[in-house]
Amino acid sequence: MRFSRIRYAPIVLALLLFTGHIIFENPLSYLRGKTFDAYQTLAPRPGSENESPIKLVVIDDVTLAKYGRWPWNRSVVADLVKGIKDQGAAVVGLDLLFPEPDTAPNGLKGDDELAKALGIMPTVLAASLGNEFTNTNIHPKADPSIVGIVPKSLPGFTGVIASLAKFNQSASALGIIRATPDKDGVLRELPLVWLQSTGGGYQMWPSFALELIRLYAGAGNYAVRMGGDGFDALKIGAAILPLQPQGQIILWERKGGIAKISALKILDGGREPTLKNAIVIISNNAVGLDQFHTTPSKTQRLGSEVHALIAEQLLVGAFLSKPENGLPIERLWFLVSALLIILSSRFVFRSFILSIPLVTLIVSAPLIAGFNAYLWWGELYESVQPAIGLFMVITMEAYSLYKTTEQRRSVLVQQFSQFMSPTVVKQLMEQDSEALLTGEKREITVLLMDMRNFTSTTQDLSADQMFDLINHLLSIANDQIFKYDGTVDKFMGDAVLAFWNAPIDQPDHADKGLAAAEAIIASIHAKNPELVKRGLPPLQIGAALETGVCTVGNYGSSLRFDYTAIGSAMNMAARLEAATKTVGVPLVVGPGFKEKTTRNLHLVDKIPLKGFTENVPVYTTTKYAKEVGLV
Repeated sequence: MRFSRIRYAPIVLALLLFTGHIIFENPLSYLRGKTFDAYQTLAPRPGSENESPIKLVVIDDVTLAKYGRWPWNRSVVADLVKGIKDQGAAVVGLDLLFPEPDTAPNGLKGDDELAKALGIMPTVLAASLGNEFTNTNIHPKADPSIVGIVPKSLPGFTGVIASLAKFNQSASALGIIRATPDKDGVLRELPLVWLQSTGGGYQMWPSFALELIRLYAGAGNYAVRMGGDGFDALKIGAAILPLQPQGQIILWERKGGIAKISALKILDGGREPTLKNAIVIISNNAVGLDQFHTTPSKTQRLGSEVHALIAEQLLVGAFLSKPENGLPIERLWFLVSALLIILSSRFVFRSFILSIPLVTLIVSAPLIAGFNAYLWWGELYESVQPAIGLFMVITMEAYSLYKTTEQRRSVLVQQFSQFMSPTVVKQLMEQDSEALLTGEKREITVLLMDMRNFTSTTQDLSADQMFDLINHLLSIANDQIFKYDGTVDKFMGDAVLAFWNAPIDQPDHADKGLAAAEAIIASIHAKNPELVKRGLPPLQIGAALETGVCTVGNYGSSLRFDYTAIGSAMNMAARLEAATKTVGVPLVVGPGFKEKTTRNLHLVDKIPLKGFTENVPVYTTTKYAKEVGLV
């Protein structure tokens, strides 16, 4: 049936979404990144720039305006390093490259001064890796110990670029400043350790941020632990730092960024108390001289500030992680939730007022869970895709329920329009029709009527006359039953069976049934002269009414079914209708009916009926009681 196909649609959709999430995992990683960005935008890492021991001394436009355009004579950079040392800084990192000697006048002197300045305190010089670089004779100052085997599948760069050898020798450490954004241009992760391919082996390089922290902590070296897929963790001093498989950590931004001090203030001899015991990074952020990155919560962030944020994370031990079982958990959450929605939808969508908060809770549950995992444990779970998938399943399930209900209702209305008045059909369409497909116990009023003396009346009639006579009788009965909102159960030759108070509630069902019976008898008598004019015999009928509890519903097989009633009231009505011939009145009602009607009734007689041990009281209306002399 079409019903079944519609009901399967949400299940098919859920399975398609589940399968698609597996097949298109890489393309969908773009959405994962955006979700993780939203977490940081809504709730940045706690802390403030005033609490951070990391500061940026920036060569900005005002500094260049006084000391000339970049590149400077390196003696000026040397003065800047010495000025920062005089402020009491603990470590200085230069996010600057000096790969070639200064050929300008006094250039060599400036190079010597900078080399000397780099040796007066712990300093880190920047370096970078790339396949376009060919220099392989430069080596990091740190030589890490490695636990495990470095997988051959890990990518490595073939070349390195760094400053002049005299600068590298004077500096305490060399660190990689390379940063590679994701495909959408957002920088979300930075490696703490890098690999450089060296022919038959590899060289492991620390990042700029890692070397800053190593010198600040006074650690002589660091150790790297490898896992099956790549890097696993890094130990520096007593701290163990978790790593992603390619050696990276996830950038966790803090609101407000890193404090910046203009290099002009230091060069002019000004005092800056915040630099005492600080990790200081010198960078050039003048327009066109440094690279800006798009990060999860900021469209333009200075490259040196990114390294400073990573160093700060290492210092305070603030790390985000992508759990290894993250994807299976997300998929299982979606699949189980989708199936629960489908299984419970008949209850969830039964009430509009109830369904709105429930649907909101179901869709928002992964969002709430994902955001809380970020807030409390620093774990990154994708919550938007499961939420969107659940919303799609809910929408499909609601639509399928609506279509199923409408199709069922259409079938029922089409079926019942033959047996009910338009008023009842309209009310039926506005109600839940579920009971019509099964069955229910209801108190109903039953009317059974048929033609008197059928054989003797019709034996001399032709087939066409028989057809006209019976249809005349049934049309009158049908019209009056519909007029009083009854349900025609069936036509049985010259007999009509009808009932009230099903399938819709009718508190006055007994009075409606009696009014309909009286109207049928009166209408038949009124139209008998018409029959005589057409050469047909006049009609007489007997009718009986009884009220009682019956089981009402669609009975039958998958090929044919009828909405009918089964119960003692039906049996009583049949026996009472037969008794109209013996008691001499055209309309009688039973004791159950008498208890429910508001009309005045009169006892006709107490008569024996088949199936009853005692005589049953039979009643009629005042009109017919007068006709037989009872009143």
